[in-house]
Amino acid sequence: MADGWTVLSFCLFLAQRTINRQKRVMNHYFGFLLSFILLFASLHSQSRTLNGDDRKFRLSPVQKVNALIPPTMDGKRLGVDLLIDGKLPKDGWRSTWTAWFKKNPSIDFDLGSEKRIGVIRIYYQPWDRADELSEVKVEVSADGETFLEFNEYEGFASTPAKGVWAEIDLRAVKARYFRLSPKYRGWGNLWGEVEFWEIAK
Repeated sequence: MADGWTVLSFCLFLAQRTINRQKRVMNHYFGFLLSFILLFASLHSQSRTLNGDDRKFRLSPVQKVNALIPPTMDGKRLGVDLLIDGKLPKDGWRSTWTAWFKKNPSIDFDLGSEKRIGVIRIYYQPWDRADELSEVKVEVSADGETFLEFNEYEGFASTPAKGVWAEIDLRAVKARYFRLSPKYRGWGNLWGEVEFWEIAK
C-alpha cells in the first residue's frame, strides 16, 4: 500500500511539474506575442514622425467633399462622402471603394477654415497595374471658386488589388480648400480615404 502511495505521489509530482513548465512556456510566448502586437500597432499607427523632420502634425477634419465628376460605379451608395468617414475599405472588389472607371475626377475638399497643411494622405487601390495612380495634381483656394495649382506629384506604385497609402508632402501650405486631381493608367481610380494633416503650432 505504501508503494502505491509513493507511485501516486510521484505521478502527482510529475504532473504538477509539467503544468508549471507549461505555464512558464505560455507566459514566455504571451510576452513575445504581446510585444509583437504592440510593435505591429506602432508601425501601422497614423504617426507623422519622420526621420529628420521635426514638424508636428494633427489630423484636420474635412467639412465637405465634392467631386466635379461623380463616381461612375454605385455612385449613390459609394459616393465621395466615404472618402472622409475615417473607415478604410477592404482589399479587393468591391468593399466600399469610391470608383471612377476610366475617368479622372477632380475632388474638392473644404476644411472649414484656413489650415496650414503639411501632408495629404490618399488611401487608394491599384487594380490593373502597380503604377495605376500615375500622378496627383494639388490645387488650393481661399474661396472655393478660384483654384491655383500648387504642384503635381507622381511616383506612386504598389501591389494591385491591395489598399495602400499614398503620402504627399506639401511641406507647408495655407488654404481652406484643396482640389485633388488624379490621373490613372489602366483601370481607373479606386479611392478609399483622404486625410489632411495640419502642422501643429
